[in-house]
Amino acid sequence: MSLHLTRGYRIVLKTKTYFICIGYDGVKVVPNTENIVSDGEYIEPCIHIIDDESEDNEVWIDYESTLFVGEQLIDVKEENGCYILTFNDFELKIMPHDNPDEIEGLYRENHWSYNYVYGLDRLLTRKCNCGGTGEVLLDFVSDYVIKCNKCKKSTWAEMMVINAIDNWNKGETPCDLPDIEIE
Repeated sequence: MSLHLTRGYRIVLKTKTYFICIGYDGVKVVPNTENIVSDGEYIEPCIHIIDDESEDNEVWIDYESTLFVGEQLIDVKEENGCYILTFNDFELKIMPHDNPDEIEGLYRENHWSYNYVYGLDRLLTRKCNCGGTGEVLLDFVSDYVIKCNKCKKSTWAEMMVINAIDNWNKGETPCDLPDIEIE
């Protein structure tokens, strides 16, 4: 997996004792008792409590939270101007860019195609009934599905990846995706 960053953008991971700041210029680890927010900077959380008027506040969990929660940063290496971060279950390559125009978005030849989502295999705790394994996919409207690599059964599309993962792990695969294009 790779993360393309320009100056002024970063991901901040909070552990019990540290902030791990992943940015354009590498990785900084600082005690989580320090203020890491610069003047005028806003750090958006990856878990949102949607406060409505009822007592049932909803929780919105972003992909980043699902990816990083439970992971430990094991190693950081610099290679050819990039940074390779090794976590327990995956590697993340940080690719710095001076010009934001250098960063292309997710490109699809076919608008209706799906894309693989990496880094979450460890969370798929069951095999499909046919013996196949789940693949995390992002559809053309940025919803997530988990599809069997053999029989092509899948979960319903979900807006939060953790919900698709939970459905897969419970065996809820009511859909067939035999003919989708994956780019």
